[in-house]
Amino acid sequence: MDFRNKFLYHFVVATLSLVLAFSFYKTGIGLIRATGGVAFFLLFLTLIIGPLMRLWKPALDVLPWNLPWSWRGELGIWFTIMAVMHMLLIFYSKQWNIAGYMAALRLADLAGLIAIFLALILAVASFGKIINFLGITSWRWLHSFAYVIFYLVGAHVINHAFLRADRPSSWLHWAYLVMMLIVMALQTAAFIKTVTIYRKNLP
Repeated sequence: MDFRNKFLYHFVVATLSLVLAFSFYKTGIGLIRATGGVAFFLLFLTLIIGPLMRLWKPALDVLPWNLPWSWRGELGIWFTIMAVMHMLLIFYSKQWNIAGYMAALRLADLAGLIAIFLALILAVASFGKIINFLGITSWRWLHSFAYVIFYLVGAHVINHAFLRADRPSSWLHWAYLVMMLIVMALQTAAFIKTVTIYRKNLP
Protein backbone atom coordinates (compact mmCIF):
# COMPACT_ATOMS: atom_id res chain seq x y z
CA MET A 1 0.00 0.00 0.00
CA ASP A 2 1.06 3.60 -0.59
CA PHE A 3 0.67 5.48 2.69
CA ARG A 4 1.80 8.83 1.29
CA ASN A 5 -0.11 11.45 -0.65
CA LYS A 6 2.67 12.89 -2.78
CA PHE A 7 2.66 16.53 -3.82
CA LEU A 8 3.60 15.58 -7.38
CA TYR A 9 0.63 13.24 -7.64
CA HIS A 10 -1.72 15.91 -6.29
CA PHE A 11 -0.31 18.44 -8.75
CA VAL A 12 -0.78 16.07 -11.69
CA VAL A 13 -4.34 15.09 -10.71
CA ALA A 14 -5.28 18.72 -9.95
CA THR A 15 -3.92 19.83 -13.32
CA LEU A 16 -5.75 17.01 -15.09
CA SER A 17 -8.98 17.98 -13.28
CA LEU A 18 -8.73 21.65 -14.26
CA VAL A 19 -7.79 20.87 -17.87
CA LEU A 20 -10.69 18.44 -18.21
CA ALA A 21 -13.12 20.88 -16.58
CA PHE A 22 -12.07 23.63 -18.99
CA SER A 23 -12.23 21.24 -21.96
CA PHE A 24 -15.69 19.98 -20.98
CA TYR A 25 -16.89 23.55 -20.43
CA LYS A 26 -15.68 24.61 -23.87
CA THR A 27 -17.91 21.96 -25.47
CA GLY A 28 -20.88 24.02 -24.32
CA ILE A 29 -22.21 21.85 -21.49
CA GLY A 30 -21.87 24.54 -18.82
CA LEU A 31 -19.69 24.76 -15.73
CA ILE A 32 -22.02 22.75 -13.47
CA ARG A 33 -22.05 19.77 -15.81
CA ALA A 34 -18.34 20.15 -16.52
CA THR A 35 -17.36 19.87 -12.85
CA GLY A 36 -19.78 16.99 -12.38
CA GLY A 37 -18.30 15.24 -15.40
CA VAL A 38 -14.74 15.63 -14.12
CA ALA A 39 -15.75 14.35 -10.68
CA PHE A 40 -17.34 11.26 -12.21
CA PHE A 41 -14.29 10.63 -14.41
CA LEU A 42 -11.98 10.78 -11.38
CA LEU A 43 -14.27 8.39 -9.52
CA PHE A 44 -14.18 6.09 -12.56
CA LEU A 45 -10.36 6.09 -12.55
CA THR A 46 -10.31 5.41 -8.80
CA LEU A 47 -12.65 2.43 -9.05
CA ILE A 48 -11.16 0.66 -12.05
CA ILE A 49 -7.77 0.39 -10.34
CA GLY A 50 -8.88 -2.37 -7.94
CA PRO A 51 -10.29 -4.70 -10.62
CA LEU A 52 -7.33 -3.98 -12.92
CA MET A 53 -4.94 -4.98 -10.14
CA ARG A 54 -6.86 -8.22 -9.69
CA LEU A 55 -6.97 -9.00 -13.40
CA TRP A 56 -3.59 -7.83 -14.71
CA LYS A 57 -1.31 -6.84 -11.83
CA PRO A 58 1.82 -8.72 -13.06
CA ALA A 59 1.60 -6.90 -16.39
CA LEU A 60 0.91 -3.56 -14.73
CA ASP A 61 3.92 -3.89 -12.41
CA VAL A 62 6.22 -2.86 -15.26
CA LEU A 63 4.62 0.58 -15.53
CA PRO A 64 6.59 3.62 -14.29
CA TRP A 65 5.89 5.35 -10.97
CA ASN A 66 4.20 2.24 -9.60
CA LEU A 67 1.11 3.02 -11.67
CA PRO A 68 -1.80 2.91 -11.26
CA TRP A 69 -2.51 1.85 -7.67
CA SER A 70 -0.31 4.43 -5.97
CA TRP A 71 -2.58 7.20 -7.33
CA ARG A 72 -5.84 6.05 -5.75
CA GLY A 73 -5.69 8.35 -2.76
CA GLU A 74 -5.05 11.46 -4.84
CA LEU A 75 -7.69 10.55 -7.39
CA GLY A 76 -10.25 9.97 -4.65
CA ILE A 77 -9.41 13.24 -2.91
CA TRP A 78 -9.73 15.24 -6.12
CA PHE A 79 -12.98 13.46 -6.98
CA THR A 80 -14.28 14.76 -3.67
CA ILE A 81 -13.01 18.29 -4.34
CA MET A 82 -14.63 18.39 -7.79
CA ALA A 83 -17.87 16.90 -6.45
CA VAL A 84 -18.03 19.56 -3.73
CA MET A 85 -17.32 22.22 -6.36
CA HIS A 86 -20.17 20.79 -8.45
CA MET A 87 -22.49 21.03 -5.45
CA LEU A 88 -21.45 24.60 -4.64
CA LEU A 89 -22.06 25.67 -8.23
CA ILE A 90 -25.56 24.21 -8.00
CA PHE A 91 -26.16 26.20 -4.80
CA TYR A 92 -24.81 29.30 -6.55
CA SER A 93 -27.24 28.73 -9.45
CA LYS A 94 -30.04 28.64 -6.85
CA GLN A 95 -28.79 32.00 -5.47
CA TRP A 96 -27.65 30.18 -2.30
CA ASN A 97 -31.23 29.40 -1.38
CA ILE A 98 -30.08 26.15 0.18
CA ALA A 99 -33.17 25.81 2.38
CA GLY A 100 -35.41 26.07 -0.66
CA TYR A 101 -33.25 23.63 -2.58
CA MET A 102 -33.37 21.11 0.25
CA ALA A 103 -37.13 21.52 0.64
CA ALA A 104 -37.64 20.56 -3.01
CA LEU A 105 -34.95 17.89 -2.98
CA ARG A 106 -35.48 14.99 -5.35
CA LEU A 107 -34.41 11.44 -4.55
CA ALA A 108 -31.63 11.53 -7.16
CA ASP A 109 -30.24 14.74 -5.65
CA LEU A 110 -30.39 13.20 -2.17
CA ALA A 111 -28.34 10.28 -3.49
CA GLY A 112 -25.77 12.77 -4.77
CA LEU A 113 -25.56 14.60 -1.44
CA ILE A 114 -25.14 11.34 0.49
CA ALA A 115 -22.38 10.35 -1.94
CA ILE A 116 -20.56 13.64 -1.29
CA PHE A 117 -20.90 13.18 2.47
CA LEU A 118 -19.38 9.69 2.26
CA ALA A 119 -16.69 10.94 -0.14
CA LEU A 120 -15.64 13.60 2.37
CA ILE A 121 -15.15 10.92 5.02
CA LEU A 122 -13.11 8.75 2.65
CA ALA A 123 -11.05 11.74 1.49
CA VAL A 124 -10.04 12.53 5.06
CA ALA A 125 -9.15 8.84 5.52
CA SER A 126 -6.91 8.90 2.44
CA PHE A 127 -4.06 10.77 4.12
CA GLY A 128 -1.10 8.82 5.38
CA LYS A 129 -1.40 9.71 9.06
CA ILE A 130 -5.08 8.75 9.10
CA ILE A 131 -4.31 5.44 7.36
CA ASN A 132 -1.63 4.66 9.94
CA PHE A 133 -4.00 5.57 12.78
CA LEU A 134 -6.88 3.43 11.48
CA GLY A 135 -4.80 0.43 10.41
CA ILE A 136 -5.06 -1.36 7.09
CA THR A 137 -8.03 -3.58 8.03
CA SER A 138 -10.20 -0.67 9.19
CA TRP A 139 -9.02 1.48 6.28
CA ARG A 140 -9.97 -1.19 3.74
CA TRP A 141 -13.38 -1.65 5.32
CA LEU A 142 -14.00 2.09 5.29
CA HIS A 143 -12.91 2.45 1.66
CA SER A 144 -15.19 -0.37 0.56
CA PHE A 145 -17.81 2.39 0.71
CA ALA A 146 -16.24 3.77 -2.48
CA TYR A 147 -18.48 1.41 -4.40
CA VAL A 148 -21.49 2.64 -2.40
CA ILE A 149 -20.52 6.13 -3.55
CA PHE A 150 -20.27 4.87 -7.12
CA TYR A 151 -23.78 3.44 -7.16
CA LEU A 152 -25.24 6.50 -5.42
CA VAL A 153 -23.58 8.74 -7.99
CA GLY A 154 -24.70 6.33 -10.71
CA ALA A 155 -28.32 6.69 -9.58
CA HIS A 156 -27.89 10.46 -9.53
CA VAL A 157 -26.39 10.44 -13.03
CA ILE A 158 -28.93 8.06 -14.58
CA ASN A 159 -31.79 10.22 -13.33
CA HIS A 160 -30.34 13.51 -14.58
CA ALA A 161 -28.90 12.11 -17.81
CA PHE A 162 -31.67 9.80 -19.01
CA LEU A 163 -34.87 10.04 -16.97
CA ARG A 164 -35.63 13.75 -17.21
CA ALA A 165 -37.34 15.49 -20.11
CA ASP A 166 -35.27 16.06 -23.25
CA ARG A 167 -32.48 13.78 -22.09
CA PRO A 168 -29.89 12.72 -22.99
CA SER A 169 -29.05 16.18 -24.26
CA SER A 170 -25.26 15.97 -24.04
CA TRP A 171 -22.38 13.75 -25.11
CA LEU A 172 -21.39 13.66 -21.44
CA HIS A 173 -24.47 11.63 -20.59
CA TRP A 174 -23.39 8.84 -22.92
CA ALA A 175 -19.86 9.02 -21.49
CA TYR A 176 -21.34 8.45 -18.02
CA LEU A 177 -23.12 5.34 -19.25
CA VAL A 178 -19.97 3.93 -20.89
CA MET A 179 -17.89 4.50 -17.75
CA MET A 180 -20.52 2.87 -15.53
CA LEU A 181 -20.66 -0.19 -17.79
CA ILE A 182 -16.85 -0.46 -17.80
CA VAL A 183 -16.67 -0.35 -14.00
CA MET A 184 -19.37 -3.00 -13.64
CA ALA A 185 -17.76 -5.21 -16.30
CA LEU A 186 -14.35 -5.01 -14.61
CA GLN A 187 -15.87 -5.70 -11.21
CA THR A 188 -17.64 -8.77 -12.58
CA ALA A 189 -14.52 -10.05 -14.34
CA ALA A 190 -12.39 -9.54 -11.21
CA PHE A 191 -14.98 -11.37 -9.09
CA ILE A 192 -15.06 -14.30 -11.50
CA LYS A 193 -11.26 -14.51 -11.49
CA THR A 194 -11.19 -14.42 -7.69
CA VAL A 195 -13.69 -17.28 -7.44
CA THR A 196 -11.83 -19.24 -10.13
CA ILE A 197 -8.51 -18.92 -8.26
CA TYR A 198 -10.19 -19.95 -5.02
CA ARG A 199 -11.72 -23.03 -6.62
CA LYS A 200 -8.38 -24.05 -8.17
CA ASN A 201 -6.62 -23.80 -4.81
CA LEU A 202 -9.11 -26.00 -2.98
CA PRO A 203 -7.46 -29.19 -1.60
